[in-house]
Parts: sequence; C-alpha cells; structure tokens
Amino acid sequence: MPSSRPSAKAARVPTAIDSSSGGAASADPARSGCAVITGAAGAIGAAIAARFKAAGYRICGIDRVEPPAASVLDMYIQADLHAFVNDERAREDTLARIRDWLAGQPLRALINNAAHQYVSRVHPIAVAEWQRSYDVNVLAPYLLVSHLAAELERGGGSVVNIGSIHARLTKPGFLAYATTKAALGALTRGLALDFEDRFRVNCVEPASVDTPMLQDGFRSAPEKLQELRDHHPQRRIASAAEVAELVFQINSHDLRFLHGSCIDMSGGIGARLHDPL
Repeated sequence: MPSSRPSAKAARVPTAIDSSSGGAASADPARSGCAVITGAAGAIGAAIAARFKAAGYRICGIDRVEPPAASVLDMYIQADLHAFVNDERAREDTLARIRDWLAGQPLRALINNAAHQYVSRVHPIAVAEWQRSYDVNVLAPYLLVSHLAAELERGGGSVVNIGSIHARLTKPGFLAYATTKAALGALTRGLALDFEDRFRVNCVEPASVDTPMLQDGFRSAPEKLQELRDHHPQRRIASAAEVAELVFQINSHDLRFLHGSCIDMSGGIGARLHDPL
C-alpha cells in the first residue's frame, strides 16, 4: 500500500534540479516521451521511474524529500502536495517548473503515486488530518490532471493513479486512508468521463507491496511480516517492480480502450474470505 507522508511545511515553495536534457537514444517513440511521477523518492515511485526510464522516457519526479543519489530522474521538483493544494503560489510555481521542463513537448504519462497514510483508531479524527489525507490522496491528483490536461492531450497521454486495496477492503485504523483511496477510484472514473478521448485515466489498486517502509513497520515483529505473506494465495506480497511494470503497460498505446478502470493488483487476497474456521 504505497505511502509517502507529506512535509509539515505547508507553504514551502518547490525547488527544482534539472540533471539531463534527453532520454535514451534507442527509445521507441511509440512507447516513450515525457513522464511526471509524484512520490518519486519512495520505493514504488523510484521503481516506476526506473521502468519508464529504461524505455527511453524523460522523467520529472516530484516529492517532498530529496531523491536518492542513484535516482534516474531527469528533473526533480521538491514540493509538498499539501502545500500544492492549499497554497496558490506553491501550486503555480510547481506547474510552471513542469511546463518549463517540458519546453513545449507533450506529456505522455502522469503517475499520481504520492500518498499520505494516517493510521489511528482514536476518534474523532482531527479535521486537519482528514484534510491532509484528502489534499495529498485526492485533490493533488485532480489538480495535476486538470492543470496539465492540455499537455496530456497533445501527447495522447495517460494518467495512472496509484490507489490501494483499501479502496474496497480495509481494516481497523485505516479509515481516513481507505476513504480517500476510494475517492481516488471515483476520481479516476469521473475524469475518464469528463475528459473522454483527450487522454486516458486509470487506477492501480495494489495490496501490500514489499518496500522498506512496509518492512520498517514490522521490524519489531518480523514473524508478522511472514504471516502477512502467508495470508496471500501466492504466499508472498508484491514487489515495487511488479507495480511499476503494470503501470508501464497501462500507459502503452496498445491499450487505448483501457480507460476509467480501477485494476485490482492484490495477488488474490481480495478474493479471500477470512473466517474463524
């Protein structure tokens, strides 16, 4: 379940690093171009960036923290998506940096991967926490898609939102996260209807993904991580590279009729009923 917690500095103005001016020379023009990926510093975002880069894409990554030293990003914009939603100056600055980087080229792929995951069984949940969850998980993807619609349309582009199994099946303590991931699925369907054939919009809904963040959550009880794996029909959980591969294939021009879909990537766990017997 992808997660990248946003910065507490809500009014931060984005900074940018441009490290490359072009993609791979052997790129297939039918399957490459420019891609923008949010949450690019996390494990899933980095895997998505690596997969697109291997196909010859130029990559612009957005995250609230610095990218890893080994990042494949051509352009990096350090930005807090909570601020992107609430601070007009920060939003306009981020969009301007993206457009400057594109330099008139179309946007072939927009991957809304960043997420805020609030976990607590204490109620009432603070309104500020609800707002942060909606800002990062729902409103930021909407604003990016709607403000970059012209660039996406010029590229015959594709939007892939990274949702979660929590949109349909959740557990105690994940109320805010599950609610906003369900809203992201609804946003995906609604955008597909409103933008019609200008560009495609789809959503991937993974179950647990084997990332350093997930492993850290089980550090005090590693046997529970194995128990989580064993609950899945394949006796394992997804890798970040598998999520990245699905995202890349969805983006392909060969799948033009795939539009407005929320794709289950739960490894079969979403079909399993857990009873006492």
